[in-house]
Amino acid sequence: MNEKRIGTRTFGYSGGRVHVLLDGQWGSSGKGKMAPWLCDRLGIDTASTSNMPNAGHTTKRGDKTTMYKVLPSSITGDVCRTAILTGASVFDQNRLEAEVCEMQVGTRVLVHDRAVVMTAEHARRERESYGLRALASTMQGSSAAMIDKISRGGDELLARHLECPGVEVWRAPMLRLWLDAHLAAGGAVLHEVSQGFALSIDHGSHYPQCTSRNCTTARGLDDLGVSPRLLGEVFMNLRPYPIRVGNIVGADGDIVGHSGGGYADCHEVTWQQVGEGAGMPQDEIDRLTHAELTTVTKRLRRVFTFSWQGLKDAVRVNGVTCLLLNFAQYLDWELRGARGETTRAALPRRVRDFVYTLEETSGKPVIALGTGADYDDILIVN
Repeated sequence: MNEKRIGTRTFGYSGGRVHVLLDGQWGSSGKGKMAPWLCDRLGIDTASTSNMPNAGHTTKRGDKTTMYKVLPSSITGDVCRTAILTGASVFDQNRLEAEVCEMQVGTRVLVHDRAVVMTAEHARRERESYGLRALASTMQGSSAAMIDKISRGGDELLARHLECPGVEVWRAPMLRLWLDAHLAAGGAVLHEVSQGFALSIDHGSHYPQCTSRNCTTARGLDDLGVSPRLLGEVFMNLRPYPIRVGNIVGADGDIVGHSGGGYADCHEVTWQQVGEGAGMPQDEIDRLTHAELTTVTKRLRRVFTFSWQGLKDAVRVNGVTCLLLNFAQYLDWELRGARGETTRAALPRRVRDFVYTLEETSGKPVIALGTGADYDDILIVN
């Protein structure tokens, strides 16, 4: 058996399985950082996603920063060289072409022929929707594009008509059969679930302040068309202070688009309070107003205290097996940029207590802490 290890934890069945990485909160937990790291650690050679333009995922390696809105972030790592866009994907062709140009040599992109190629008309329809504006939607055109697909008025918007250098478009059954054969031969897949579980349209914390689909393990497997029997590890990424996208503020300062509330056991705080609690210098706290702008809308994220109710719900619904705690430096600034391996007992007290409570509440192990923006800013917890 081809065993892989993260610290003292052994992952003995990574081959022949579809592993899932998802955000257990409202998105922006840094999955773009964790996805390539997981693939490199576990030797996962293929990544898939159902991205839409309402989400962006960023990876930073040294001086190079890559932000993907179409392709899975895993391909910025050293091991993953095949990217799959499922039939549930929605993308702008120009954006896809730009991201393909950014890829490492030798990377292969397979696109389901029923993915949707978004147009400027889709984005225009959403921008002119008063209802979406009132919900502080990203208004990138994702829902409008999916509505056109669901309406089945024609197939001209589907990826089967796509012509993009470096991209292979596969008919629906053939891509699924390729994936089945790949897994049967011992290959592994990491499916990156976009956005966050708490934004799910049916299972999330708030409606209508949610996204247009479910962000769950089950949805990821369904998008790929693989049996649940092939599910491997389910990694859930978390922030100690979860965020929601910023509200939309009118010219007079009034809120004209509200992104929704939190769980009953959490409340909204300020970035000043987060920084002071972590022991950040004031200049670092001031930088948070730039660092915490959302990737897509560039609005300042709203920030909340942690919800233990939300944690238990996300773990239960998604069959989570391991936890990743990103932004651990927001609990104790002393941990910023920490790398390598450590024990729970050696962590700063505030971080140690938080990790213990995460594990006690969820019944799942915390295997790694993200401590900064860079790919290598990860501390393995033994």
